[in-house]
Amino acid sequence: MMPRSLLLAVMLALLAPTALFAAPTKATVTSVSGTVEVAPPNSTTFGPLKAGSKVEVGSTVRTGADGIAILVPVPGCAIRLSNSTTLVITQAELDQAGQQVTSRKASVELKDGTVSTLINSKLMQPADFRVQTAQGVAAARGTFYAVTAKPGKTYVAVKHGKVGVARAKAP
Repeated sequence: MMPRSLLLAVMLALLAPTALFAAPTKATVTSVSGTVEVAPPNSTTFGPLKAGSKVEVGSTVRTGADGIAILVPVPGCAIRLSNSTTLVITQAELDQAGQQVTSRKASVELKDGTVSTLINSKLMQPADFRVQTAQGVAAARGTFYAVTAKPGKTYVAVKHGKVGVARAKAP
């Protein structure tokens, strides 16, 4: 009979390659048109944002009156920032079992303006994407929707799929 400590070591070795872990990612900027700027986490200093750049979680991205940008926080989830939009990337991570991606998680806090999101539900399962505003949160798993935030109001439009909308909790 195998000693308990050796059995435990063998079991851990067998499970190690398939252990679940979350890996934070950076959003990839796939397209920029007009004035688009980014401030790194914990900073209020903005600089120009260019296509191909990587944006860290906690960064603030803003578009000018002529600006449009497309960000991909995790594979299969794209965010289009319309003109005069400000948002903070609050989460971008992949959950993995070994080398296999088991889920994608991304969220943004929309301060002002409009974002459109497209989540490819067929690329990998499941996807969890959320747009938080002062009034609430819109969440989807595989759909195409837009959120507009203005002072005191939030609007959600669904083009395809289903989106859950929940009111923000009072502070």
